[in-house]
Amino acid sequence: MNAEDFREAFKTEIKDVLARAERQYSLSDEEVGRAVYASVSKYLPETMAGNRPTGDPSKNGKMVASREPAAREAASSEIRAFMESLNGEDLCLAVACAKGDEAAWEDFFRDYRSYLISIARSVTQDPGAAEQLADSTFAELYGLRESAGARVSKFSFYSGRGSLRGWLRAVVLQLSADLHRKTSRFVQTEEPEDLERIATAAVQPARPAAETEFIGRRYRSAVSEALRLAVGQIEPKERLLLSHYYYDEMTMREIGRIFGVHEATICRWLTKVQTRVRKLVEKGLAKDHSFNRRQVKEAIDFASEAADISIGEYLFASISSDKTSRKDAGHNEKAVF
Repeated sequence: MNAEDFREAFKTEIKDVLARAERQYSLSDEEVGRAVYASVSKYLPETMAGNRPTGDPSKNGKMVASREPAAREAASSEIRAFMESLNGEDLCLAVACAKGDEAAWEDFFRDYRSYLISIARSVTQDPGAAEQLADSTFAELYGLRESAGARVSKFSFYSGRGSLRGWLRAVVLQLSADLHRKTSRFVQTEEPEDLERIATAAVQPARPAAETEFIGRRYRSAVSEALRLAVGQIEPKERLLLSHYYYDEMTMREIGRIFGVHEATICRWLTKVQTRVRKLVEKGLAKDHSFNRRQVKEAIDFASEAADISIGEYLFASISSDKTSRKDAGHNEKAVF
């Protein structure tokens, strides 16, 4: 059963899932239906596969069900029971946040920020590090990566099974482990092929130390130059935002007070600028240093793991002149975004 057939067959139950939410935001039945379909497909794969229709050209191109009526009804009953068990309130909030609904994000920050910070504090045992871990979690939930030109929010992986709080706890713990492994928080390495690359590298012979050192110096120099140029290409307002976050080490809440907007908005702004800078760095490595795709990835991975290239050093050189220009021009803080 494909997504379209599923939404048609269970449209009443999908409406019921949406109706369980106190706030339905800007969600449509189709958007909730896609999320429910993904959840059912994940947890009841055999039921969904067995209920899949098969084509029969002799029936005017229409689909003919592959099961007998009694078996199909049993499968449908199992699917309905599963849908009734879903946490509709939490699922709708997650779907709305993944969609980028402003009201949903405002509610999520209000209701879950303190909870995420409390989990982060239990993991880090440090208030400052907890704030940073919580900020990173919000950024991941909003979506740092793109697929087919669309932002990928981690919220899209919440299935509605169990509480959103329990799922968020797992997200924070996983991100904490990832951040512990990655010593730099600026250059993200979240591509799907990372695990394959690491596994392949583990069985390949190690390069000689002299060659590794030479390549490391080359990569560091290239990434440093590409990052410097990337920072110079973004808007002054974007540099100010990055400066507050990376150089001044301010939290999203503190930056939000300066700009006069909610921290959820700062999260979206920051994610957008991070993604843009990352793409500019990749483009610079390919264009100015003639790196192929593998070398671009290796160079950024090296810079991330080495943790000796700081965006702050490039922001500091430009931020003073940006502030002066902004003051002379009477810039509106909210206009650029």
